[in-house]
Amino acid sequence: MTPLGSGPAAAGRPLSRLAVALVAVGAAGFVAGALSGHATAAFAALDASWLFFAGLAAGAVALGAAVRVTHGGWARPILPIADAAAGFFPAALALLVLLVLGARTFIPWTGEASAGRLAFLGARLLVAAALVFALGWRVVALGRAGDTSGPRLRAASVAYVLAYAVGLSFWAFDLVMELSEAPPYTVLPAYYFLGAFLSGLAWVALVAVGRDVAGPDLRHDLGKLLFAFIVVWSYLLWALFLPTWYGNVPEESAALLRRSRGPFGPVSVLVLVAVFAWPFWLLFSERLKRRRATLAAGAGAILVGLWLERFLLVVPSLAATGGVVSVLVGACVSLGVAGLFLLGAGARVTGARPA
Repeated sequence: MTPLGSGPAAAGRPLSRLAVALVAVGAAGFVAGALSGHATAAFAALDASWLFFAGLAAGAVALGAAVRVTHGGWARPILPIADAAAGFFPAALALLVLLVLGARTFIPWTGEASAGRLAFLGARLLVAAALVFALGWRVVALGRAGDTSGPRLRAASVAYVLAYAVGLSFWAFDLVMELSEAPPYTVLPAYYFLGAFLSGLAWVALVAVGRDVAGPDLRHDLGKLLFAFIVVWSYLLWALFLPTWYGNVPEESAALLRRSRGPFGPVSVLVLVAVFAWPFWLLFSERLKRRRATLAAGAGAILVGLWLERFLLVVPSLAATGGVVSVLVGACVSLGVAGLFLLGAGARVTGARPA
């Protein structure tokens, strides 16, 4: 079995070149969108992609923290992969500053908001993110320092898991729920941070398979975790849908109808297939969970589906100009954020060592 970090320089150079190219594409797309009258589309894509990749990074670190709190010795080989996601935290904080500065461009109510209210929004977002990232970085630092089972690491892990749930709830409120005038869905914060944890778990499973650090037994355990969390994710989605459908209040159902009709309808179906139906079938069998190809296919589908799902949370709530240009601008910005994630987290993965 090839050790994690085997030939990190050789593995890291192509990844770094790809990441830099994606960042350049994203920066060019963002500037072009802002100058061509498609700034809302650019910021919407930045918002959705930030929610996905920042949530993925925080969720992966939360997975590592949860493993340490529960003394999950079975997962020690994947801890360096989970910890590596913290490499995206500095870039995520910088992108959040950009989102806060451009809030009047894409958050509807901010156009008429006072400077004080806008400053409170920015401070709330930045403080929540900084707290999550700082506590997550401490967990990673203590783990790298060799404090694998000490009380300091366990205490830091507990603090991070709590901050993760609270902080990501603020992200969901400010960057999703505040975009819509519809009555708030109270399950949405839990739905978001559970989905972020699922994306972090899927990323760790995909990289573990790709780097060949997971044997059949570990792949089986990761597959069981993925299977369990796609069921919980689907339950929360159902908990969001069922009361809205049953109550049939126009102000509440309008948000769901926008996401089930027109161009968003096929995307919604694709998300359900990619995050639930396909991996549910693929990871149901114990034999299939032990295979590298099936675990990778399931984890990869979950990541793609959750990335698209973040756009469904954001874009239908905004009055962004449609058309090919908006789609191209959004695609470029999304690829740019992906490039930043690969530069931060991917570089640390290629140099990581098994715990």
